[in-house]
Amino acid sequence: MKNQPGRSKSAGFAWLLPFLLVLLGGCDVHNKLANLQFNEGVKKYQAGDHAGALDDFSAAIRQNPKLAAAYLYRGAIELSASNFPVAIKDFEKVIELEPDNSLAFMNRGMAEHGLWNYAAAVTNFSEAIRLDAADPVALKCRGLSLVQLRDWNGALADFNQAMSLDPDDPELYRDRAGVEVMQKDYENGIADATQAIAMDDRDSIAYRFRGLGRTRLKDFAGALADFDEALTLNPSDAETFAGRATVRVIQGDLAAAETDLATATRVNPKNRTALMGLGYVKMKRGDLTGALAVFTKAAVIGPPFPEIYVSLGQVQALLHQDAAALQSLRQALGLDPRLSYARFRIWLIRARQGEQAEATQELRAQLAARPADPGQAWALCVGRFLTGDSAETNFLLQAVETAKRPTDTLGQLCEARYYAGMKRLIDGDKAGARELLKQCEATRADNFIEYTSALVELRELNQQ
Repeated sequence: MKNQPGRSKSAGFAWLLPFLLVLLGGCDVHNKLANLQFNEGVKKYQAGDHAGALDDFSAAIRQNPKLAAAYLYRGAIELSASNFPVAIKDFEKVIELEPDNSLAFMNRGMAEHGLWNYAAAVTNFSEAIRLDAADPVALKCRGLSLVQLRDWNGALADFNQAMSLDPDDPELYRDRAGVEVMQKDYENGIADATQAIAMDDRDSIAYRFRGLGRTRLKDFAGALADFDEALTLNPSDAETFAGRATVRVIQGDLAAAETDLATATRVNPKNRTALMGLGYVKMKRGDLTGALAVFTKAAVIGPPFPEIYVSLGQVQALLHQDAAALQSLRQALGLDPRLSYARFRIWLIRARQGEQAEATQELRAQLAARPADPGQAWALCVGRFLTGDSAETNFLLQAVETAKRPTDTLGQLCEARYYAGMKRLIDGDKAGARELLKQCEATRADNFIEYTSALVELRELNQQ
């Protein structure tokens, strides 16, 4: 936030009629007192005495209710204290008095973002950008709100534009790295995080993002080194503990993973990434009921998070709570229609309930509606196989052929063998299903839900 949150554009008036001179004098006194109080508030604000500054700005507003700069500063203090609704009221007053004050829109956008009103935040940041197109901070802030709305392309466009205005801001490289990792563009994400670290080696988030990218590329030693460095810089970052736990899970060290996740939930009991990790560890230990409890808890924390509903729906399906699973998976798709694997689970549940024709019709319509999502080549193969538009032999070959990088192959083979096995099971071929599910288990790709699901299905088949 800038040191000068706003400028007053109040106009002065000259009254010539003698009987109004007394009123003018009174207004002058109030304006002078307001300016004195305001200036004192600015000094305290710049010195870090926000409580004293808040009193001064409120006093200035009482003397002159049209002093826009006092509302702007007071709102900035409330914003820094996370008093978002109160801050919004002050910024609204600034906008009422000065409709072209870009900083008021900017700050109101930050407050809306703090309230999880990301669409409203984007609207405010867009207005700030319209009023001041050369402000890279507004572009960066809008990009961060677009990330929360899962508009990856829009966020990347904003970060790129901000970089053209301020190429020396390491946070822009860091933020772009986070989006690239989310889009599975791990190589570019790692490169951007590395650039951010080169510019500011004290940024723990940049190390965390690079660690996440390296995890996905199975560079576990590099990932652990990044997570360790991030925790050295910020020992209270629950997200980094959760990231390191992911590596521990993949490496089979569940005890170390649980230690990291316990620390994450201690420093931040509402960290959903850590709770999701804890749920997956419980699933790996065979504690589906415990996993269900954790995912259910995570689902009600913070703004709606679609991946949590996918995880919740998957474990509900494994527990044969089909109605609840369908509700959770459809809720996930309502939040993010790009979550293809939620669609596949819905197909499996409906097909096992005897609604295979209806499920196939639904999935075909969904695939036709979203044929061009980037990075969805393999997901499209899965969908075509489930709907019967691709043969099993071809589908199993595509698991290898469509892998973007060698590290993707094992995971796709795990998924392919699981879905092929489940389709055999639905068709009544238990022997064929058992063989394919065993092949899924043999991949040891145990950081995939399909692997855990295959183990559950094999246990049930062996009990029959």
